[in-house]
Amino acid sequence: MSRPSRILAAGSNWLAFAAALAVAFLLTPHLIRSLGPGRYDVWCVVEAILAYFTLLDLGVGAFLVRATARAMATNESDRLNRVCSASLAIFSGAGLVAVVVGTPVALFMGPRLGDRVGDPADATAFMVVMLANLALSLPLSVFPSVLDGLERFTAKSVVKVIALAAKAAGYLAVTWDGGTLLPLAVVSIVIALAESFALAALCFWYLPSLRFSLRLIDRATLRDVRGYSTDAFLAMLAGRISLQTGSILIGVFLPTGQVTAFATAARLVDYAKTLLRTVTTTLTPGIAAMEAKGDRDGVRRLFLTGTRVVLYLVLPVNVGTLLFGEPFLRRWVGAEVALGAYPALVVLSLTLGIGVAQSMAGRVMYGLGHLKWYARLALLEAAVNALLTVLLIRPYGVAGVAVAVTVPNLIFCVVTIAMACRATGTTWRVYLMTWVNPLLAVLVPTVIWVLRGPVEPTWPGVFGGVAMGLVSYASAVVIGCYVGRAEALRSPTLIKTRRASSQSLLSPTYQTH
Repeated sequence: MSRPSRILAAGSNWLAFAAALAVAFLLTPHLIRSLGPGRYDVWCVVEAILAYFTLLDLGVGAFLVRATARAMATNESDRLNRVCSASLAIFSGAGLVAVVVGTPVALFMGPRLGDRVGDPADATAFMVVMLANLALSLPLSVFPSVLDGLERFTAKSVVKVIALAAKAAGYLAVTWDGGTLLPLAVVSIVIALAESFALAALCFWYLPSLRFSLRLIDRATLRDVRGYSTDAFLAMLAGRISLQTGSILIGVFLPTGQVTAFATAARLVDYAKTLLRTVTTTLTPGIAAMEAKGDRDGVRRLFLTGTRVVLYLVLPVNVGTLLFGEPFLRRWVGAEVALGAYPALVVLSLTLGIGVAQSMAGRVMYGLGHLKWYARLALLEAAVNALLTVLLIRPYGVAGVAVAVTVPNLIFCVVTIAMACRATGTTWRVYLMTWVNPLLAVLVPTVIWVLRGPVEPTWPGVFGGVAMGLVSYASAVVIGCYVGRAEALRSPTLIKTRRASSQSLLSPTYQTH
């Protein structure tokens, strides 16, 4: 994939998620008002519970992206059909397991959650329909994974944006004058199925040779799936524990309304992270294709360049969240929710900068297939997260849960970056140099924002204050990029050192997974 095509893919992927973020941003206060804090609490807890059932992906989706990219790079269409057939069979079995295991959970948890709002039937029906949506989506997830492997991000993004617009319209239609949870679940499942079938049609359009058959499934393919997917599954498991345990435990141990406060802060930080991680997601199949062709030097360059780019994007967001988070929350979801959400937002936002930088390192690990220790490290992070949450939730409430999430995540990010540096033959000195110009550039808006002082909790006040710093930041970024390029051109010694380091990547040490 050429550099312009890669930029277009990353841009379209980013725009699709930015659209999703904008819709979530606009719908959240409307849903809190129309459903009420109690029903919105139920929604948050049900989402957290069902997020664990998405683990039935078993890491096969991540394997399918990498396998598709490698098969296309080496022109192995027969292997791709075997991999896709095996993946569809595994996903179908996983969907069945979701129904068998999830139905008793829904029937048990639904009435108990519904008691909080005086409508057990609505909560139970909502959870059952959302479970059905998940079970049907699992086998259909073969198609978006194949599209990712084909690097057809632009076409996929178009479908997702159309589906997003339809879902938003449906949500507004069923909650305009107040509402319950079940109609929202019905809208979700109808739109999700339509989106999945559209993505399936795109797969067959771009890959006419794609075939699914039980006869194509063999033991060798299943072993390949298991070898990569096991570690990817463990990493997914760790992610679910880290992201969802807090909301579930808050729903159990703390009063009504606290889930909404924590979920609002956590989602705001997660939206910011994912908005920027979406840029790096498109790089996984490209890295896998480079690795299949033995281009480790290209992987290293992509790692360093990608890290610098995402740092330029995330650092002003990180600072802006700390300085403008409180008035933003007050205007967005109201003073009552903001009062509980802002302390958690301050703590959680400490992971923004390094978390997005770590996502670039994570793409390298997934693309190269170096997932064994990455997955186990993620599990360790999740275990520490859960333990700290249990210890801190009662004495410190929502803020304690935020600390429990943040501390292990910071350690995980540092160690993951170190593993990616080792896998690509990058020294710490060279890696840290990618941070210098972004850090210097972000000092400019930080000074302006601090001198500007607090802003009013209004949209003009918040966005006007942010804009004052971003204009100067854009200028600082342009100057920093120009200076960095000039220094590189004037430093032949550094260039030779980097070339020598790149050659070392061809040694057997870095050829093993």
